[in-house]
Amino acid sequence: MTARQFDVERMPREEMRTVQQILDDDTGPAPAPPLRESAPSKLGTADIPIERYVSREFLALEYERLWSRVWQWACNEEDIPNVGDHTVYEIGDRSVFVVRSAPDAVKAFHNSCRHRGRQLKSAPGNAAHITCPFHSWSWNLDGSLRGVPCRWDFPQVGEGTHDLVEVRTEIYAGFVFLTFDNDAQPLAEALDVIPEHFKHFPLDRRFTAAHVSKLVAVNWKAGMDAFLESYHVMSVHPQIVEFNADLNTQYDVWHNANRMISPLAEPSPALGPGYDPAAVFESAAGYFAAQGEVPELPEGVAPRSAIAGMGREMMRQMLGVDLTSYSDSEIIDGIEYFVFPNWFPWAGIANGIQYRFRPYRHDPDVCIMDVRLMFPLPPGPRPPAAPVRHLGLNEPFATVPELLSLAGVLDQDVDNMEAMQRGMKAAPQSGLVISDYQEARIRHYHQRLDEWIGG
Repeated sequence: MTARQFDVERMPREEMRTVQQILDDDTGPAPAPPLRESAPSKLGTADIPIERYVSREFLALEYERLWSRVWQWACNEEDIPNVGDHTVYEIGDRSVFVVRSAPDAVKAFHNSCRHRGRQLKSAPGNAAHITCPFHSWSWNLDGSLRGVPCRWDFPQVGEGTHDLVEVRTEIYAGFVFLTFDNDAQPLAEALDVIPEHFKHFPLDRRFTAAHVSKLVAVNWKAGMDAFLESYHVMSVHPQIVEFNADLNTQYDVWHNANRMISPLAEPSPALGPGYDPAAVFESAAGYFAAQGEVPELPEGVAPRSAIAGMGREMMRQMLGVDLTSYSDSEIIDGIEYFVFPNWFPWAGIANGIQYRFRPYRHDPDVCIMDVRLMFPLPPGPRPPAAPVRHLGLNEPFATVPELLSLAGVLDQDVDNMEAMQRGMKAAPQSGLVISDYQEARIRHYHQRLDEWIGG
């Protein structure tokens, strides 16, 4: 089955089942809110200027007016579970290390020695105190100056004069956010609907089973564009259209956040009416089953219920967790939120994905794409967070088996994103055409970006 076989040009959305109609037929009610509500938007049809994806000048404006002020996800508390654990977060020329300074305290500091400016930390680790490798100036974990070799030679260094400079942090559900703007709004305001909606999907009850940070040859915004809509699925991921209702996807927009709900174990409308439920189940089960033969669809059972049941059983076997109280949608659907400027928290249970996109240094044609798989906590002690795997431009996600079936899909996306960046640089037109509904999330975050950049 290839995208060229689809004829969807004349298929009006009004003839497709809505997400809410699909949820009506599920086993167990989906939580309302958040899944049984919608927030449609009308944001206009203006083109998105290509210049903002390829221009070094626009990237410089983003660093100056956006990244210097906005809340951004830096790391998770589980990355630094013990006192002295630290990790590094970088955005452009700014470098910060985040450290567990006490059992119940996390701090972030500018990653620069107060003596000669050398970078203090370059990788995750653990230390009883912070020591500069250049001249051994040292600081306590709370940032206070601890020691200066030949202190007699620095009369200008006094009590509190050369402590590390702290970066403002706040924590939500184990996610550590920071901002370089001490006057920024509280994090809760920036998170918009997330705290309320994710009461049903507590992120602090998950652990990181896989963590990959990859360089991709695409602008960070073009990278995000590929994950803000399901319109591309039939062309870029044709292997999943038999069990992904891509064109049925519901898109919702709030102020600083947006969302899409993409039903799984439901065929794409592009396949036409009367598609065989057994074929839907076989395709979905073959994709998600880690090993063994694909079972037959039980008589009288809908594909969504059967696949959700497989998901519950897989999680029970892997992690010992009981998910019988969760609806089919929470188990299998792609419920992807976005929080401006670059955090993609997924809701639901089994699809515990987290994405983050950042510009890479001063190159508008390269970004850092972070992917985490976060699964429900099993009974007993909390499992340690998986260490980050770094991938270069030519290293595919398929080299990371922990990503399971997600790896192949991500590699398809990378191929498409990198071709998009090359195509935009060669484009004769000045703007990108953005649809009214299916690509509304793209338009929404660009309008938010305009508010920060200044039009």
